[in-house]
Amino acid sequence: MTEQKPPTILGDALRAELKAIIKEVVREALDEDANRRFEERLLDINEAAKVLSMTTDWLYRSHRKLPFTRKLGNKSLRFSYKGMLKWIESRKY
Repeated sequence: MTEQKPPTILGDALRAELKAIIKEVVREALDEDANRRFEERLLDINEAAKVLSMTTDWLYRSHRKLPFTRKLGNKSLRFSYKGMLKWIESRKY
């Protein structure tokens, strides 16, 4: 068996520094994954209604007041997913 050397101040400091670096790298990787999960996409009226737990009729009536609505042409509405998430978050009490 090999004999373990007692910990040193330099070794402890190096270990603590490596631990902090590893934590930061893991945190950044998780943040990137979360951002990819919530990347921007446009939802149609049925998808948006499900996310908001509202009816499509309500969305058609209210789309002019909703900041996440995107009008594509004369009769085509889409809804920003990221915009919806921000709007929902701002409405929480």
